[in-house]
Amino acid sequence: MELLSVPRGGSSAREYVYEALKKNIILLHLKPGQSITEQEIAEKFSVSRTPVREAFIRLAQEGLLETFPQRGTVVSLIDLERVDEARFMRRTLEKAVLRLACEAFPSELAFELRSNLALQEVCLEEKNFLRLFELDEEFHRLIYRGCKKERIWDLICQINADFRRIRVLKLSSGIRVGEVVEQHRKIAGIIFDRDPGRVEAILDEHLPQNDPDFERLREEYPEYFRQRG
Repeated sequence: MELLSVPRGGSSAREYVYEALKKNIILLHLKPGQSITEQEIAEKFSVSRTPVREAFIRLAQEGLLETFPQRGTVVSLIDLERVDEARFMRRTLEKAVLRLACEAFPSELAFELRSNLALQEVCLEEKNFLRLFELDEEFHRLIYRGCKKERIWDLICQINADFRRIRVLKLSSGIRVGEVVEQHRKIAGIIFDRDPGRVEAILDEHLPQNDPDFERLREEYPEYFRQRG
């Protein structure tokens, strides 16, 4: 099992394992439906089983892990109903945040947005889609930070795991990747131009109420998705 690591810094073993596992689940290094055990994760991260057990409990509470009597612990399947809920929440909150950003946005964060967009272009050219996903999330975080709403973004990230996973799957499948970067340019443009009148139209593109690509992904990767009914 090959897993991505995260910088440990001064974090506790429990927090380190939690963050590392969550990153691997969100970025699909741990696949939906994949079985994992406390022992193998403890060995992988060179920690005891106690922080792993605590991380498993926390991730289960967030809907990222499930435990079954015969199969043990598995990575949760992507649930399209939860994806729709998360998209609705993102769209509703982002509309308000973008309007705030159009009223006033710090110049130093505007510079960071431009730098982020330039890096997105590089990732698009090099087809580095996982890094592009990370830049995508940082792009939106910067907007929330510029409106002094960064904790709201943190809360969104805690409860929209399935939406994040399906976005990783979409980007890594190469579906409309260029369009995503172009939409980010437009979002930055309305902030720089202070044009709140375009917020609704841009969100219709960026966070549509119904994304046909999600159904397409469910058909291409049925083993990753929770079956309806």
